[in-house]
Amino acid sequence: MLRSLYAGVSGLRNNQVRMDVIGNNIANVNTVAFKAGRVTFKEGFAQLLQGASRPPGDQGGINPIQIGLGMQIGSIDQIFNQGNLETTGLNTDVAIQGDSFFVVRKGNQSFYTRSGNFQVDALGNMVSPTNGFVVQGRTYENGVLLDGIKDIQLPFGQKVSAKPTTETTIAGNLNASAPIFQGTFTNQLTRDLPINQGAWSETQIAVFDSQGSKHDIKIQMWKTAPNTWDWRIDPIASALTQNFQTSGATPPADIALPTPPAGYQIAPADVRVTSSTGTPYATPADWSFNAGPPPAVQFTANMPSNSEIKISYFMSPTAPAASTNGGTFTFDQAGVMSTNITAALDFAVPGANPVKINLKLNGGVNGLTQFASTASTAVLRDQNGYTSGSLQNFSIDRFGLITGFFTNGTTSPLAKIVLSDFNNPSGLLRIGDNMYQESANSGGAVLGFALEGSQSQLTSGALEMSNVDLAQEFTNMIVAQRAFQANGKVVSTSDEMLQELMTIKR
Repeated sequence: MLRSLYAGVSGLRNNQVRMDVIGNNIANVNTVAFKAGRVTFKEGFAQLLQGASRPPGDQGGINPIQIGLGMQIGSIDQIFNQGNLETTGLNTDVAIQGDSFFVVRKGNQSFYTRSGNFQVDALGNMVSPTNGFVVQGRTYENGVLLDGIKDIQLPFGQKVSAKPTTETTIAGNLNASAPIFQGTFTNQLTRDLPINQGAWSETQIAVFDSQGSKHDIKIQMWKTAPNTWDWRIDPIASALTQNFQTSGATPPADIALPTPPAGYQIAPADVRVTSSTGTPYATPADWSFNAGPPPAVQFTANMPSNSEIKISYFMSPTAPAASTNGGTFTFDQAGVMSTNITAALDFAVPGANPVKINLKLNGGVNGLTQFASTASTAVLRDQNGYTSGSLQNFSIDRFGLITGFFTNGTTSPLAKIVLSDFNNPSGLLRIGDNMYQESANSGGAVLGFALEGSQSQLTSGALEMSNVDLAQEFTNMIVAQRAFQANGKVVSTSDEMLQELMTIKR
């Protein structure tokens, strides 16, 4: 009789455990990436009242006679079925589709989690917000993936180096109906004169040196024959103007212009002298250059006394003789480029490496053409340099690659999130905060990357929801409740039977 009492007690106790697991599942129905638990039971000990006997020759054998002594907890399993994904729109939220885990670290100890609601802390570390454990991965330096798994750090404001321009492209159309150019392109000061303007075209683009400073370069094209255009490409010089006042009967002589900074020059062809009214003085009747040491340019101005002289000049970046910054565009009768163009612009920059730019020219109708049109539309475009920039934002793709967006309009890889897989994820130890730890039966962590060593993939801007099925949990709750009631009935009935036994004496 006591056996039934103890069996009923074991049923009460263990169904209460099942109810505890169900209650925990329901409590975590909205917990990010929570994995539901499941209780299985096993039979308890069985008391042997009579053993089995082998069949003798003239009759059958006898089975053992046993009485069960209740039930026990067989296992409490973690169900690692995939949870549904919920879109959040936050780029730091990452959901795993697959069986893998994120790796986070506290000091030298690694932990594992399915919860991807990460944040960036004050130091730029990508962390789990519940405990500050740092997300692990491989990092990039100047676009190169470094060896070793380490903390992922995304400090906003971190710099990306400038990239000097090495190539620019010219494309568009030169007007085939334009007249032949009647004029000269002799220096910076006269190329912009509106002489027969429809017969020439110019365009400019900003390029960058090794320090990220911006410089403008200009290409000028003028029609010299029906299917031929001459061209030259130069850095745009800095235009400056100085006023000089003559006095007395003797005009000023040997006026020295300022010495340009290193990497710049003032060429005689880039200097113009005008009167106070802006009228150019003839050359060299009214003024001439002395042969002073470069880059300083000296000249003698033979001007009337007591007059104002305006001197306009350019400071041009110096260019080595190796630069091939001019040539001829030749087109066939169909208006398509018929020559191969090679151009290299090389000029010095103070405080930075020389700027060396190749002119790229695409062929065919998508390159530089000469078709009849109302105006020429040839432009310099698609230069490949940029200035330095600061990290402004980032995104995470399905491979776990974190790409940074910088203020200079460039992108650069920053890090790659590492994932871990286990032979037996149900063997992991839950330690709270949505974290897991290796156990003796989970197996070691096998590290890899999404879709590269791991079959899982990531979804940015989303979180994995709890995989708790409320309908199933409520059904399990009813079953657990009925089982608890039935076992309670066994206990109460056994108690009544004992009470009946106690009253036999009466």
